[in-house]
Amino acid sequence: MIVSGGVLPYENSIFLLRDTPIPAKISQMMRKKLFQQRPLLTIPQIIILLGVVGVLFVGLDLSRRAQAGREVGVGEEALLEEISIESTRHVELQATLEYVQSDDYVEAYARGEGGYILPGEKRIVPMPVEAPPDSSTLATPTPDPAASAHPWQAWWRLLSDSPQPAR
Repeated sequence: MIVSGGVLPYENSIFLLRDTPIPAKISQMMRKKLFQQRPLLTIPQIIILLGVVGVLFVGLDLSRRAQAGREVGVGEEALLEEISIESTRHVELQATLEYVQSDDYVEAYARGEGGYILPGEKRIVPMPVEAPPDSSTLATPTPDPAASAHPWQAWWRLLSDSPQPAR
């Protein structure tokens, strides 16, 4: 069935025949449909997308805060141990300071390192006595095989790595 103008009407569709010109009204409808596209995202899709982005942001922030909270107490035990060591060292230094400021330290230093003695005391210096070497402790020297060897024997040993021939 051919309708005037070369257009076949079917329920909401427009079919054009090959050799018929396109009427102006149809051309405008096609242009209108071409430029009238539906929006990329609908309002419910935009709301859901914003909700997902918000949940991701909050989740990542909570994860970062949890990691920072775990890192806070990491070095606490090492610091407490270092504090106990340093407090012990402080007590030792206080004891050393009290000893250095006493008369006992001055006397010990003067006698030990200074070489001083009190009036009425005599200095005794021990002299080490060297014992004469005992003849039984001396070992007999080992003979030098190079002194009794001939040059050909040394060369034979270097070149062959085998025992010397017997004569």
